[in-house]
Amino acid sequence: MDSWLPLAVGVMAGALSSWSYVPQIRKILREGDAEAISLRMFALRAFGLTLWTIYGFGVGSLPVMIFSALNLAASVTILVLKMRGANAPRPA
Repeated sequence: MDSWLPLAVGVMAGALSSWSYVPQIRKILREGDAEAISLRMFALRAFGLTLWTIYGFGVGSLPVMIFSALNLAASVTILVLKMRGANAPRPA
């Protein structure tokens, strides 16, 4: 197998994984509603992505480092939006 193929697959997989957060973030920002978001799921996801980022640095894998960090940032964004929405007053 050519050495560029695993890198290309890693970059493509990371880009698609990172892009998959965009519709959720846009929907929360547009509608201002994060009630359906599982706080526990995204907290666990963020912790797992923190470990993946550390692992990427440990093994020197650029795609794992970059995209785990980007996905972590997106997960934390969703967590912040969820917690901010959870504290907002609900209409009567």
